[in-house]
Amino acid sequence: MTVPKTDPGREGTRLIAALEKCWAEIRKHHPDVPPVLFISGTGVPRRQTEKPRTSTDAPRRRHFTTRGHHWADRWAVAEREQRLAELFVAGETIKDGGEEILKTELHEAAHSLGHVRGIQDTSKGDPRWHRKEFAQLAREVGLEPPKKSEKPLGFSNCELTDATRKKYAAIIRQLDGAALPGLGGDDQDAAAEEPPAPPENPGSTNGKRVKVTCGECQPPRAFPVTPKVLAEGPILCGLCGTPFAAPGEEEQEDAADAGPGAEAEPEPTAAALSEPRSAETETTEVSPMDMGH
Repeated sequence: MTVPKTDPGREGTRLIAALEKCWAEIRKHHPDVPPVLFISGTGVPRRQTEKPRTSTDAPRRRHFTTRGHHWADRWAVAEREQRLAELFVAGETIKDGGEEILKTELHEAAHSLGHVRGIQDTSKGDPRWHRKEFAQLAREVGLEPPKKSEKPLGFSNCELTDATRKKYAAIIRQLDGAALPGLGGDDQDAAAEEPPAPPENPGSTNGKRVKVTCGECQPPRAFPVTPKVLAEGPILCGLCGTPFAAPGEEEQEDAADAGPGAEAEPEPTAAALSEPRSAETETTEVSPMDMGH
């Protein structure tokens, strides 16, 4: 039996054609879904930190990959005098097969319906958070959203229903046939979890900085360092060779130079802090891109 040869230079064309055919099938069942321009490539790696449930738990850091997005009015089509949305499907999604591709396209189709109908389906402050309005749109296109919102994405993680699998069975088979083998290298979980970070102690110095100063140079040279770096050893000034000193060290040296009977200089008054802006005056820019899935 002769194995049919494939043209490596046309694999991408075949794949995009399969993605477009899937979208066309979705539009046939849901006429309000607009046309889009497909792109594909490596998924965008992202990192999120889950807050601990209790004060004694450690925060967990997870890595995940953006599997797709819908970007409304991204591309201009001159001959049609209109703009098309961009629909991105990550290579990691394509590697997982036809059902994952269909689920991603239906997810983005729900976002596209929200845009066409003027429905705010994600949070203005954090576009990753999918609101209950998105859950309603997801059900409309054949997905089953979670029963309640999940951190940190809200109602984002939807699943295909059995009825949807049956409706798009032929498309799923075609997507399976067009899918590429995937990226090279070792397989990695898209949501690989890092070891939990140790919980912070009440006396922890995490995030703190100490201002160190070279008193020999004029004007004095100064910069902030962490207490850990300062404790590892002296930091020498590159101009005069004098060790940089923390504020407490400078006061001790000045007191030693002045003698036991000298009066301590008064501490400088703290600078007045500017009043925080009212939340009413802040404006949030709404992104046209849904990081959806």
